[in-house]
Amino acid sequence: MTEWKYCRFIMVIGSLTVLFLVGRLLELPLKKTIIGPFVIHPGGTTKNKTSNTTLAVNDAFTRAAKTQAARKRHLTHYCRTHSKNPELPDKQRLGQLLVDDDENYIFCSVPKVASTTIKGILLSLRNDSDKIEKFSVHTPSLWQHMSQFNITENSKRLMTHFKFLFVREPFHRLLSAYKDKFWGSNRIYTNGFRRIIVQEFRPQDIETISTTANNVTFNEFLRYILTYPDSFISRDDHWKQYGNLCFPCVIQFDFIGHYEKLDDDATYLLKLAGIDDRVVFPPIHSSRADDDFLKFYSQVPHQLIFRIGEIFKKDFEMFGYSFPGPLKELLTNYTVNTNSDSRET
Repeated sequence: MTEWKYCRFIMVIGSLTVLFLVGRLLELPLKKTIIGPFVIHPGGTTKNKTSNTTLAVNDAFTRAAKTQAARKRHLTHYCRTHSKNPELPDKQRLGQLLVDDDENYIFCSVPKVASTTIKGILLSLRNDSDKIEKFSVHTPSLWQHMSQFNITENSKRLMTHFKFLFVREPFHRLLSAYKDKFWGSNRIYTNGFRRIIVQEFRPQDIETISTTANNVTFNEFLRYILTYPDSFISRDDHWKQYGNLCFPCVIQFDFIGHYEKLDDDATYLLKLAGIDDRVVFPPIHSSRADDDFLKFYSQVPHQLIFRIGEIFKKDFEMFGYSFPGPLKELLTNYTVNTNSDSRET
């Protein structure tokens, strides 16, 4: 090799080395936009990522899209086999379906399924930070509801708006509702319910009811739901079935999120809805109800658990939750006696 050719070879190698190092330096800030395997930082920084990063993100969203397709197929199959010619109910029953015509979405807000967090995000899309600070996100006047519109208006929105909801394993949701409304600081919310429950199961204690005492047990709460399964007064939205809140066999939802996969599902939802460059989903911590789930249910008679499962059977089946699911180990080797009185504990 002549001296000139050798110099050219060294120059080429040196240039390639410099280009490689520059490429690595340019890649560093882009990697910081990925938080874990799924969450993408907002701000439109994903367009110039390296091929490896792009492939990883695309793969995550491909998996999420397949999960969504499977959930919707499952729900469609359930509705075809269990619900014939479903129709949209009277508008008075559509209060949990929130509408935003500017953002073009319909959100079915299910209590005890991260509804507070999701509502906060939706309000931030309007730049209503002052309202978020001043009011609870659950203040009715902050929202438009499908119950405010006639059937023609609602039918048009169902055809044009992005429709989504989040659901949760039914046993976990029930315990979360009990702990929040009968056990926690929100007891005043259930004053009427607690009086009815105590009157039903412990009438001798009716005069001792107060907002400061936890005088309704989890057993009594479940027995109350079982005793009055179709009663209007027993069906508060915090423990009402999904079919009576969101009407998923009537409304074809574009997105079905699961609380158990909240981080991944919420990230994909923001991307799917085209708002991932405007808002970010905050970290979600495990709820108080999840921490001692088995502790509470281990004190519930097995037969009562099975009967509650029957009342919420549609919730399990519509959204692919197995029964008895998280209580399977607790209920091992138990046989249901269908002739027993539901009031026995």
